[in-house]
Amino acid sequence: MTSPTPDRELLRQLADIPEVSLSGFSVREGLAGTGVTVLRGRDYFGSWRAVDTQLVWVPANLTEPGHIVETVEEAVRHTLLMILKSIQSPGRKPPRALAC
Repeated sequence: MTSPTPDRELLRQLADIPEVSLSGFSVREGLAGTGVTVLRGRDYFGSWRAVDTQLVWVPANLTEPGHIVETVEEAVRHTLLMILKSIQSPGRKPPRALAC
């Protein structure tokens, strides 16, 4: 049995974190059947692509820098930090799930 590719493992790990969806985000397989697409609500937030042994982040806002990591764990951490930064931005309403 072969081990999952880094992008498939990243998708599985992010999907298993309830705080991702509770913060208004979702993850799904990329349109080409590879990679991981991250959505904020219905809007494209960015995507991870496996390139050789690395994972490469491409943000929706191409004026922001991309990010390259060596491990799935680093990609999970970076994704969670971007989600946190996004929901902490001033002037942005929290997702309905977090509004009390």
